[in-house]
Amino acid sequence: MNGDRLDRGALLRWTVVLLLGSVVVQLFVLQIVRHDAYRRQAKQNREVERRVPAPRGRILDREGNVLADNVFGAAITVSRRALTPAGPDSTLSRLLTWFALPEAETLERLLRQQREGRSRLVLVSDATMPQIALVREMADMLPGVAVETRRRRRYHRGPLFAHLLGYVGEVSADDMRRHPDREYRPGDMVGRTGLEATREAWLRGRDGRALEEIDARGRVVSRRRQLLRPVQPGRDLRLTLSAALQESLAAAMAGRRGCGVAMALPTGEILAAVSLPTFDPNRLAGGISSDRWRSLTRDPEHPLLNRLVQAIYPPGSPYKIVTSLTAFRTGAAGPHTRYLPCTGSYRFGNRIFRCWKATGHGDVDHTAALVHSCDVFYYQLVQHLDLASLAATARLLGLGRRTGVPLPGELAGNIPTREWYDRRFGRGRWSRGVLLNDAIGQGEVLVTPLQMVVMTGRVATGLADLSPRLVLPDSGAVAPAATPLALPAPALDWLQRTMRQVVDIGTGMRARLASMHVAGKTGTAQNPHGEDHAWFVCYAPAEAPRVAVAVILENAGHGGAVAAPVAARWLRAYAEWSGEGSGRGD
Repeated sequence: MNGDRLDRGALLRWTVVLLLGSVVVQLFVLQIVRHDAYRRQAKQNREVERRVPAPRGRILDREGNVLADNVFGAAITVSRRALTPAGPDSTLSRLLTWFALPEAETLERLLRQQREGRSRLVLVSDATMPQIALVREMADMLPGVAVETRRRRRYHRGPLFAHLLGYVGEVSADDMRRHPDREYRPGDMVGRTGLEATREAWLRGRDGRALEEIDARGRVVSRRRQLLRPVQPGRDLRLTLSAALQESLAAAMAGRRGCGVAMALPTGEILAAVSLPTFDPNRLAGGISSDRWRSLTRDPEHPLLNRLVQAIYPPGSPYKIVTSLTAFRTGAAGPHTRYLPCTGSYRFGNRIFRCWKATGHGDVDHTAALVHSCDVFYYQLVQHLDLASLAATARLLGLGRRTGVPLPGELAGNIPTREWYDRRFGRGRWSRGVLLNDAIGQGEVLVTPLQMVVMTGRVATGLADLSPRLVLPDSGAVAPAATPLALPAPALDWLQRTMRQVVDIGTGMRARLASMHVAGKTGTAQNPHGEDHAWFVCYAPAEAPRVAVAVILENAGHGGAVAAPVAARWLRAYAEWSGEGSGRGD
C-alpha cells in the first residue's frame, strides 16, 4: 500500500517536472530561438505599408498664373460590407436618406467600385460641411462610415480654359491594364481630356510607400512614418497661353458659338484659344451624375466639343489665298491678270455660280479680286489650275493634315484630290465643275480653326514649318525650326501687301486699328445646315508680324461684318498687353 502511494507520488512529481520543463523549453524557443521572427511578425501586425499619393503637377499660364492645381477635400466612404447582395445595409440606407442621394444611381456607382476591388467605397466624393458634421455627430449609428481627406483637382478659371486643359476623372480598369508602369489603383485620378490627358505622364508623378503604425481597428496611432520610397510629385506644366489674352478673346466673342485662336509669330506659341459654348471642368473633376452627363452630351450646342481641333468647316474666302498662291506657283496668273467682268454670276456648263455681291464687282484684276473677295474672278482663275496643284499649296500652308498640337481628337480636315473625288463619287462621275467651289473654299474643302491660324501665320512669316505650340520649352516642348516656304518671293510679297489692302480698303475694314496696321482676309462660308459661318483671319503688325488670329462664328453671317470686329477687339487688347503698335505712323 505504501509502495503504491510512493509510486503515485513519484509519477505526479515527474509529471509536474515534465510539464514545467516543456514550459521552459517553449519559453526558451519563444524568447531566444524564435525571438527575432516573432518580433518581426508582431511589428507587421501593428505596422502596415501604405501608398503615399503623389500630388499632381500644376498647370500654369505663360506668366506663371495658376490655371489648375490641387486642393484638399473631404470624401465620405463606407465599407464594402455596406453594399450587400440584397442591397444597402441599414447604415448605407440611412445615409442615402439623410443626404437625399438618388438611390439607384448611387448604388450602381458603389457597386462599380466594389467590382473594381476597392477596400472603401466612396459615397460622396466632395462632401460639404453639413454632411461631414452629420457623419461625425451620428458616428455611433454609422459603423464603418468614415470621413477621409483627399486631394481634388481645381481649375481656377473654370470654363475659360476648359477645352484646352481638359479635366481629370477616376482611373478605369482599362487605364490600369494599359499603363501598368504608372501603378494606378482604383480611385486614382487620371487625365481624361485636353492637356490633362496628353500630358498625363508629365503631370502624374510617382507615389511613395511608407510604413504606418496602426491599432486593431486600422487607425493610425503614431505620427511617425517610415518612408520606404519617397514621393515624386508631378511636374508643373507651363503653357504658352496668357490668362489675360484668353479673357480678352472670350469677351470679344461675347458668348457667340464658334472659335477664336491667336498665335505668336514666329514661335507658333498659342496665346489664346477659345471654343464656345464651354463647360466647367470643376463639375466633372470630382465625378458627375448620369443625368448631368447626359445633359452635356446631348446638348445641341455641343459644349464638350473642342471646336479648335475637333470641328471642321468650309474655309470660305480665306481659301482664296491658296488659290492665288497656286496661280503664282504654276505661272497661271499674276497680280494684274484679268478675266471677264463680274456681273454677280458666272455660267459654267449648265450651272450658274453666283458671287457674294449680287450686283457684281465689274472689271477687276487679281489684286482687286482678293481685296474685294470677288467670287467670279476665282471661278475663272481656277479653270487654269488643277486639283493636284491646289492640294499641294494647301498642304504647304498647313491645311488638310493634323498640326500635332497636344490636344486629343484633332481632325485632319479635307483637301480634295482627284483620287479623293474618284473614291467619293466614282471614276468619271464628277467634273471639273468641283474646282469652282474649291477655289472659293466651299464644296468638299474642310479645315479646322487651328489650321487656319497656321495658314495665316505661314503667309505672314514665310516659314514652312511654323506649327502651333501650347507648352513652353521648359515643360518638355521642342523649339521650332525655321524653313522658308517653297513659294516665289514676289508671290508672297504680293499676297502680304494685298491682305493689308483687304483691311485698309476692302471687305475687312472693320478690323482696322489706329494703333497698328492689320493684314487679313474675310470669309462667309455657306453652311448646308443653317445660316452662313463668318470667318476672319489676320496678322499684325502688317509690317513686322508678331501675331496671327483666326475667328469663326457659326451661323453668324458675313465675316467682314461679324468676325472681323472680334479680331480687332482682341488685337487692341494684345497691343496693350505686348506694347506693340504704339502708333501706325500713317
